[in-house]
Amino acid sequence: MFTPNLGKTERAIRLLLGLLVSGWIYRRHLPGIPETVAAVIALCLFLNALLARCYLWRALGISSCPIDTKNTAAPPQGRV
Repeated sequence: MFTPNLGKTERAIRLLLGLLVSGWIYRRHLPGIPETVAAVIALCLFLNALLARCYLWRALGISSCPIDTKNTAAPPQGRV
């Protein structure tokens, strides 16, 4: 599996945008091409937010996750 590449803020923004797009779709009464495209976009935003992964970001080498400082080796201090 892929490692997460979306930070908490970006996940929240994607979830909010997914909700807004879904609300727009819900208010429309006649389904058409714009609503179908918007539904696909909303689904992608929801999945990105829930899984903390964006495959487009991964392909472009972008990550908004904080850097993990626990696994980095610190230089030795004092006498060795």
